[in-house]
Amino acid sequence: MTMESDRMDTPVFREFWSERDVVMEERRMSENDPDDVLDEAFNSVAFTACPYKWPVLGWMSDLLTTDRKELMEYHRINYAPNNATAVVVGDVDAKAVKKLAKKYFESIPAQEPPPPLETREPEQQGERRLVIEHDANPKMMIGYHKPIFPNPEAVAFQVLSDVLAGGRTSRLYKTIFEEKQLTARPPRVYEGPGNRYDNLLVIQAEPRHPHTLEEVEQAIYEEIDKLKTEPVSDRELQRIKNQLDARQIRQLGSNLGIAFTLLIGEIFLGDYKAMFKQNEMIKEVTPEEVMEIAKKYLVPKNRTVAFRVQVKEEAEEGETGEAEEFDQQVLRAYIMSLPPEEAQAVVQKFQSMRSEAEMKAYAQELWKQAKAAGFVKDKDKE
Repeated sequence: MTMESDRMDTPVFREFWSERDVVMEERRMSENDPDDVLDEAFNSVAFTACPYKWPVLGWMSDLLTTDRKELMEYHRINYAPNNATAVVVGDVDAKAVKKLAKKYFESIPAQEPPPPLETREPEQQGERRLVIEHDANPKMMIGYHKPIFPNPEAVAFQVLSDVLAGGRTSRLYKTIFEEKQLTARPPRVYEGPGNRYDNLLVIQAEPRHPHTLEEVEQAIYEEIDKLKTEPVSDRELQRIKNQLDARQIRQLGSNLGIAFTLLIGEIFLGDYKAMFKQNEMIKEVTPEEVMEIAKKYLVPKNRTVAFRVQVKEEAEEGETGEAEEFDQQVLRAYIMSLPPEEAQAVVQKFQSMRSEAEMKAYAQELWKQAKAAGFVKDKDKE
């Protein structure tokens, strides 16, 4: 309580510039990650007015122009007692906790509340599509606009999500991944990118070679169409209820899990007990309600589709276009032969990379250095 109250009341941003550089490096890593690139482009097209169209870190130009004064003002407004929620879980005395909270936080002045978000995402008037070119494997994202809790339709969406991709007996797992073997891994279905405002039901899938993005997309639509015409079976609903109870029991099995459950309920749903109420509402969802929301929301007019297509980089003039093969064991031995500081820097650089293509390119660069240093011997002379 001493530390947190001091940080809330009188923060000193001593290392602002160096920490900003760290965040900028995180931004660069995101720009080199093919999944992050696809996700950011997808959100920027799916939303036109909602803040979800912007990445959490902002764009690089935002980071370059942020200064200490701007950060302090943001902290003053948003990190104030009237905008904070605290949860304490464990073997504690509630009266003692309240006494300490009063002692350390009561004197910190409240601030004017953050300005409310008045802009709302307008209804989408037609399908939106985008294509991202990258050297990574193909991948697709499909998103449908949907409401959030406490809208009763949001509860039915959680059932619909589990019907499509809630485990090994879900529809997309059984048909697209197992039976037709169209994808490299089971398709994912989730709600995102956040839960503060109306969001998306998102479906992600990666085609298995030689199948195409178009094949996978059509197969997903076929499963969605079944939800509009065929009621979800009682067996599927019972499976979802069982999974829901199991997840809740696992989550409440630790102090951290209990804290998150209470905190999310209080912040996002307006009541710390709301998570439990929401689970009870999910158990009351009927097959007819699932059909109705599928017919209403899972329609072409309401969706955004993003494709990441694989594009091979052309070889530079004078190059054969083929990367030289290298022996990983020899390359590791070369790295370990470097001075400790250099070897550690190499390892850290590998760890900071998020793209396989980036790692391979750096490994090729190290291999050339190893050859120039005479570390790699000709096979004929070995």
